[in-house]
Amino acid sequence: MKPTAKPLLIKQTEGESLGRFPVWMMRQAGRYLPSYRAIREKYSFWEMATQPEVAAQVSLLPMAEIPVDAIIFFSDILTLPYGLGLPITMKESVGPVTETPLRTLEDFKVFKNFQPETHTSFVGQALNLIKEKIPQEMALLGFAGAPWTVGAYLIEGKANRNFEAIKAWMYREPQVLAQSLDLLAEATLQYLEWQYRCGAHMVQLFDTWIAQMPKAFFDQYYLKILVKIFSKLKAKGIPAIYFTKNSAHLAPSFSEIPASGFSVDEILTLSDWDKLLPQGRFLQGNLDPIILLKGTEGEVRLKTRLLVQEARTLSRPVILNLGHGILPGTPVENARAFVEEARSLWI
Repeated sequence: MKPTAKPLLIKQTEGESLGRFPVWMMRQAGRYLPSYRAIREKYSFWEMATQPEVAAQVSLLPMAEIPVDAIIFFSDILTLPYGLGLPITMKESVGPVTETPLRTLEDFKVFKNFQPETHTSFVGQALNLIKEKIPQEMALLGFAGAPWTVGAYLIEGKANRNFEAIKAWMYREPQVLAQSLDLLAEATLQYLEWQYRCGAHMVQLFDTWIAQMPKAFFDQYYLKILVKIFSKLKAKGIPAIYFTKNSAHLAPSFSEIPASGFSVDEILTLSDWDKLLPQGRFLQGNLDPIILLKGTEGEVRLKTRLLVQEARTLSRPVILNLGHGILPGTPVENARAFVEEARSLWI
């Protein structure tokens, strides 16, 4: 195929028919790949994420195994606060740990100092390296964690299934928590804009823990934060996806969020999400990652065909993806089967 000036995935989201759905997978450069595990033995996580040559190398690993239509750069949703100097460690079987949790508005004022060119220059360098090595028809995706989800890690200190600290703060001082998250949002916006300037074609905002937010807080406080982020990205011509998990209780309010598209989980079908989410935006999703982890290659291909059949019925652009990130231990052949099958089915 002759290289095009605009990636196929971007063309699809703008409504141009490609004859098939573009496809990629969240966390596609991860522990399920033997090549990733080999590199991980040589470096700590933050060494991998903050050394541009290594981050670029890891980001590009899926290209050698799986014919994805997009590369998402290797990083983490906590890279922004880590680059700013907050003491965040990655602990095996625990995840990210904030050694000194942020629990006050004053604590969150640290984000006023954020300058992406200074604090996350390595991200820009990695994106430039990746852009040079991918074909023109392949999209390069940037990303950041959304204020609520990143804030949850920073406030809790580490993963906490009850979200005790952030929810206690929310009930005690909702307006102050919202002010704190807004400071983080301003830094996040700068971070995403920086990624776009450094070569990303599109960015994605991950709000994995939004399920823990009551609708009342979302509607009164958090929605306006999201609207501000996506409005400013849109004004600068930056395509942006909003990813949420278990967020159906909030979906009626999503019509106010000017995201280019919504990435959805597998709890509802694409058809269900199509009815819930505002028209005029593309959908991304939503094969259950468990199917790749536990299914046979034949089962993966069958489920992919069913997903494509459903996506064909929608009157909006669709990007095929998983409902969440690919899981460690997933057979590479299953990941390949998903992408190959998706690419082979014409629409």
